[in-house]
Amino acid sequence: MRKLLWLVLAAALFTFGMAQMPLEVWKYDPETGQYISLPATNNLARAFSSDPASGSCNRRQWTVEFTTEVQVAQWLEWSLNATKWTWFVRKPGDYYANSVIGTIASNGDVVVSFAGFDDLQYTGSSSVNPFIETYYAVTSGALPGTNDWIRASNLNQMTATIRDSAALHAGKSFYLWNRIKVVECNSASTYRDTGYVYLTLQNQKPWIDEQGEFVPNLEEYVQ
Repeated sequence: MRKLLWLVLAAALFTFGMAQMPLEVWKYDPETGQYISLPATNNLARAFSSDPASGSCNRRQWTVEFTTEVQVAQWLEWSLNATKWTWFVRKPGDYYANSVIGTIASNGDVVVSFAGFDDLQYTGSSSVNPFIETYYAVTSGALPGTNDWIRASNLNQMTATIRDSAALHAGKSFYLWNRIKVVECNSASTYRDTGYVYLTLQNQKPWIDEQGEFVPNLEEYVQ
């Protein structure tokens, strides 16, 4: 019986020592100059206390260790002023259009990859040449040069890593250009292609789910 009591007491002490206590969090509001209490289910920042300690004896000096740990998730902000080019072409020629302007900001490496890009394809029933040769270029602002153009289908085999930097934290701008080669044997009608760009965060925390929210068992990640 005594042994059982000791086991129960030890288990209780172990549980007490490992307890994670959710804490109320306040966030500074620059518009009001005040700190505002956040709800326990807020999606900005949450905090826990853990590792309780105590002592009792006649020791002259005690050493109590305190640790503050902040785990910061990777975030991403991006914007595009357009996601579609629509051309109206009267005569064959090699043309490129002014750019789509984008911005991207993050606090970690971001990998950019592509899928579904190809030459524009005839949407009607038949065409002498059912494809329009299509290219894309990305610049930091200048007009694209001859070597900047990438054939649309080649994008699908490419990846680019935007490295973590102070400039990326502040936000970087880019310019996406579109080029087409319409030839005499492109029959009259509409040609179209839809591609996809994937932005993949490279340093995300395991306590962020696939939708970018806190996991429901966040307390289990307190170490």
